[in-house]
Amino acid sequence: MNKWIVLSALTLLAACDVPQAPVVTGPDGQTFIQINTSGLTCYNTKCLDINPAARSVRQIGNRRTQIPGNINVSDGTVTPDEFRQLGIAASLAGGEGSQSDRG
Repeated sequence: MNKWIVLSALTLLAACDVPQAPVVTGPDGQTFIQINTSGLTCYNTKCLDINPAARSVRQIGNRRTQIPGNINVSDGTVTPDEFRQLGIAASLAGGEGSQSDRG
């Protein structure tokens, strides 16, 4: 039982150390998350590997998949709702990701 308590505590601490992506506010007051093109983009304890050039997204441990067509990543930002949609798409990709999945 103690082993599970320790593992849960370590997982919680690891999640707290995740650097959050910069958040900016557009001229209309809309919140945007800046995409990190050289690593993971993390927001609200979820991290995604987003590649705007290849229009692909990957969740750690899963395969890379295409970004849904209704999400525009060309300006290097996404809304919190779009980030959530990307997370769903990345989760549905399933399988084991590997270095060869990186685009």
